[in-house]
Amino acid sequence: MRILFVTPRFPFPLRRGHQVRAFHQLRLLSARNRITLFAVSSEDAPPDAMEAVAPFCEEIVPVRHPPAAAAAGAMRGAFSGLPLQAGVFAGAALRRRLEETIRRRRPDVVHVQLARMAPVCEEGVGVPRVMDLVDSLSLNMERRFRRDRGPARWAAYAEWKSMARYERKIAATWEHVTVVSPVDRRAIGDFPRLSVNPNGVDLRQFAFVPDGRAAATVVFTGNLGYFPNVDALTWFAGEILPSIRREVPSAVFRVSGARPAAAVRALAGGEGVRIERDVDRIEGALAGATVAVAPMRAGSGQLLKILEAMASGVPVVATSLAASAFDFVSGRELLVADDAAEFASAVSRLLRDPDEAKAIALRARRRVEERYGWERSVADLERIYASVARSSPESSPSDR
Repeated sequence: MRILFVTPRFPFPLRRGHQVRAFHQLRLLSARNRITLFAVSSEDAPPDAMEAVAPFCEEIVPVRHPPAAAAAGAMRGAFSGLPLQAGVFAGAALRRRLEETIRRRRPDVVHVQLARMAPVCEEGVGVPRVMDLVDSLSLNMERRFRRDRGPARWAAYAEWKSMARYERKIAATWEHVTVVSPVDRRAIGDFPRLSVNPNGVDLRQFAFVPDGRAAATVVFTGNLGYFPNVDALTWFAGEILPSIRREVPSAVFRVSGARPAAAVRALAGGEGVRIERDVDRIEGALAGATVAVAPMRAGSGQLLKILEAMASGVPVVATSLAASAFDFVSGRELLVADDAAEFASAVSRLLRDPDEAKAIALRARRRVEERYGWERSVADLERIYASVARSSPESSPSDR
């Protein structure tokens, strides 16, 4: 099958969850399909990024979308009722470039990642479309509104309401739409062409390390400038870590990721806190950790940080918000806690009881192997492609 794969960022380096998802989808889809990557970015992709993705693609179409064009699109979008994030990509230039690529490459299906990219591929392109929302951005913005403070809170409120309408429109009009979890699907609504296509983890990259870990090392990984992560980190460092260190004085909180916000950088002066900035690969941090935490109070989707920790053999403590997107059982594959005292107690318990920590880690790794390999997720995606291509009047068996 010929696939035109459209992304809002170049899918390498793997710094954000949607980049990781796109990279592994491309990697596995390329074994049985012919892929053209249409990657929109504010700047040119560096040579190493092109080299990382090139083996998966017949052609890469890098599309510059400079900040001035994004700002103009956002202003036009605001007057037409688009969410701010979608308005950034609204405009005739991107649409024309996509239509030219469709005419030249003649794909059987167009795969578009994230709701913000929908304006580039609205109805009338003549090819069946699959939208991978990944998560519900309206749910994400709602939760940010309930946690944030100041002017940003009201910007989140406006985006929540606007994006909720836009996600429902996409779910009702595109040939197929996917999200990563039932929680995200419920947030958007019960649309027949909206289905769950979970995240995965590369089990070779995140190899299981059962022994030889540093003592009393608590790890958090991810995009350190993303609001839900910033909120989680400041809550953990301020209200949870001190209680853990009273129980386990040697405990160290190791934060590993990229682009830390000012509030995260400020944590580096705290007792027992270690901030590792601009880390592209977090396997080493996980291989040396005793416990991984996901103290999320905002956000949406399925957290790759949970899957990557479980694959690596690190027991996880998470809030119910973070755990709800998965089918893991608290007390079996992870521990779930929601207030600061309970969260501190759960982490301290695993730090003091290596046998329980190891048992949870083993059960979690088995469950990840059964349910959350990228191979299973991409196989489901290929079935979706085949279904929309068969049902579309725009394509025929001879085209495929």
